[in-house]
Parts: sequence; structure tokens; C-alpha cells
Amino acid sequence: MNIQLTDTWKEGLARLIRRRPFKGLLAWGVRLIVPRQRVGVALVTFNENEEVLLLRHVFHTASSWGLPGGWLNRNESPQDGLVRELGEETGRELIIGPPIQAAHEGPPSHIVMAYLGWLQPGPMRLNSEIIEARWFDLDRLPQPLWSFTESAISAGLSLKRLLADEPVAQ
Repeated sequence: MNIQLTDTWKEGLARLIRRRPFKGLLAWGVRLIVPRQRVGVALVTFNENEEVLLLRHVFHTASSWGLPGGWLNRNESPQDGLVRELGEETGRELIIGPPIQAAHEGPPSHIVMAYLGWLQPGPMRLNSEIIEARWFDLDRLPQPLWSFTESAISAGLSLKRLLADEPVAQ
């Protein structure tokens, strides 16, 4: 049996849900019922020779070299998380460009978003999670790399060339 609700009934329900205590109950219900997903962010950045910055991570077991980035905190925007992660890992600041790739990866199951960005001048200070930071020629990338990393680098290079190396803050 299909139930057809009139627009008037739907509008009334929507007004009711926007009021206390229903508004709070709805928010609580969403937190309780809607599945959660880990979200990571990654930075694709190039130097003047079109070499890409990769970091050798302590905690990456399958592929120790990867893009700068990490997990988002609860309620943190991807851009804020990327700025925070890059600052923590390298001590550097950046201009964030456009997103260049998103994918569902695993294990562990997560969504990862890569952004093109431009590092600001300054010294590189690696934290305890990072063993080494190095600029790599695109023909000499360390192996193995995750397929997401390789495709994000390729997408980032294409967009960088399209933008003619002009930082575009988002």
C-alpha cells in the first residue's frame, strides 16, 4: 500500500521537526543511525622542476611513501584538515587549490580527497610521524605507491599545467 501525503501535511511535518525538542531528536537520530566514514585528505604539490613532494611515513605499512595529509578530525573541513596536517607533518604553510580527486579506498575503509596546492616558503620541520620528505621526479617515483597516489599526482600535474602554475586559493 502506497501512502500519498499531501504537500500541506509535509509542510506541517517539516515545521514541526524544525522546533524543539524534535530538532534535537532528529540530530541525535542522524548521529545514531547514519553510518560514519573515515575521511582523509592529501596534498599534491610540485616544485619549479615539476617534482612532486612525497613523505615517508612511520605508520604506512603497505607503502611507506605517500602524499602529505592525514585523517580529518570530527567536524573539520577538508581544507582546514589539510592545512593542519601539512603543518603538523612538515611545519609548512600552503595555498590550497582545487580538489583534484576523491575516492573510496581501503583498508581501512575510508574516503580520501586530494587537493592541488602550493607550499609557502620556509624550512621543512618533520614531526615524529615522518621519516623523510623528498621531491621526486615523476619518472622516478618510489615504489610501491598506492594507485590513488599515482592517479592524484597525474591529475594534479594536468591541472597545474592548465592553471599555468598560478596559485588559486579556494
